[in-house]
Amino acid sequence: MRRAVVERTEKNHIGFGKIILFGEHFVVHGAEALVAGIDEYTSCRLELTKGQPGICVVDGRPAVPGYIVEKAEEQRLAHRLVFRHLNIDTSVDGVRIHLGGPLVPTSGIGASASDVVSLSRALSEMYGLDLTEDEVNLSAFVGEGGYHGTPSGADNTAATFGGL
Repeated sequence: MRRAVVERTEKNHIGFGKIILFGEHFVVHGAEALVAGIDEYTSCRLELTKGQPGICVVDGRPAVPGYIVEKAEEQRLAHRLVFRHLNIDTSVDGVRIHLGGPLVPTSGIGASASDVVSLSRALSEMYGLDLTEDEVNLSAFVGEGGYHGTPSGADNTAATFGGL
C-alpha cells in the first residue's frame, strides 16, 4: 500500500465538466457520441488526517438543491474505487477531500466524472504517483463505476482531457 509523500496538496486539481452533443443515451451501448469538455470544472485538494482513518468529503460545490445528498452514497463508492485502484490504504491515516469549483453538480454535466478526475489528480500529487493523463483517465473510469455501474468512458475522457 502507498504512503502519502505530502500532508496536503499544494494546488487545486481539476476535472472538466462535459456535454454530450449527440448520442447521450446510446454511448453506453457502444454507439458513437459527440462529447465536449467545458470550461466549468470541479477542483479538488486533499489533506492527510494522521491517525484518523477513512475518507471525509467536504463538498463545497454550488449544487442543485438536494443533488449532493442524493448522490452521496454513489460518491463514497466512487471514491473508494479510485483509492483501491491506486492502491491507497486509508485504514491508519485518512484523507479529507475538499471539492469546489464553478461546475454545478447536476445530471448530464459530467459532475461525477469531474469529481473522480480531480480526485485522481490530487491523489497523484499527495502520494507521489506521477500519473500520466491516460492513467488519470483510467482511474476516473474505474471511479465512474461507483456512480454509473457500467460507464461508457466518454465522461471521464472529456473530464480528463477537455476539448472536443
